[in-house]
Amino acid sequence: MTKKSLIAAVLASLTFATALPATFLSSPAQPTYASSAKAAAGSTVARAVKKTGDLNPSSSVQHFSKATYTKYSAYFDKQYNVDRMSKSSVFTKHRATVYTPSSQLRGYLAASMKTWNKSLGSTVFATGTKSHHTITVNFGTGGKDASEWDGLYKTNKLYVNKRHFYSPSYMLTVLQAISGHKVSAPKTAADKAAYEKYYMGFWEATITHELGHSLGLDHTPYQDDIMYAQSGDSSNSIKYSWTSSKAGNGTVAALTNVLSTRDVNRAKLTKLLGYW
Repeated sequence: MTKKSLIAAVLASLTFATALPATFLSSPAQPTYASSAKAAAGSTVARAVKKTGDLNPSSSVQHFSKATYTKYSAYFDKQYNVDRMSKSSVFTKHRATVYTPSSQLRGYLAASMKTWNKSLGSTVFATGTKSHHTITVNFGTGGKDASEWDGLYKTNKLYVNKRHFYSPSYMLTVLQAISGHKVSAPKTAADKAAYEKYYMGFWEATITHELGHSLGLDHTPYQDDIMYAQSGDSSNSIKYSWTSSKAGNGTVAALTNVLSTRDVNRAKLTKLLGYW
């Protein structure tokens, strides 16, 4: 899965540190299923889904038996834009080990891992080594003309667009696309500090987005979701098509690297579905 390049989105009419150590929290807890070993009736599941917000699998759908999630996995996939996206060997006891050979990406990756670990309350992503890891993070080409995507996740490999990462002008394009106004290169110390903050936040958010794919989260139209995408097409794991964004709570996760409640609830659901 990819985080589409914002330059490509502009062309298609857009809507929108120092290295941190990985945070090791409690060991990942096993999913808590209902005591019943039987699958709930389809009508019961449908009623529970109806109580939730759009693409937001809140508590009413987080209490079923394992048999229920297995039986209705395709239904949950469609209702909440989720699907299995990692190889079965990536997560062991709900934990993946992540490694990057790039010293330039190491701090951004650590911040992204910390974002997911803190929000999910356990060490879902742990720092791996060259010889022991299940996800590799490195630079990639960005696809055709180096402008198709900012980040890409495929089965157990995560790539960051190298050209965009090192481009002195790409972040200006991103800010202009999001704000809808022309953005000039920073000149004052204050402007340079703000630019650096946005730059770091954007690339941390890009890696956090791709780690979200490893958990089984597909895109949403909400700009406050870390899994936001400018467009989407209805499919077996996409509830509906969209070509314009939804504001959500008004924030832009692509610049803040902050997960929404929707992001977290969908990750909790994919854990229950056995995707990580």
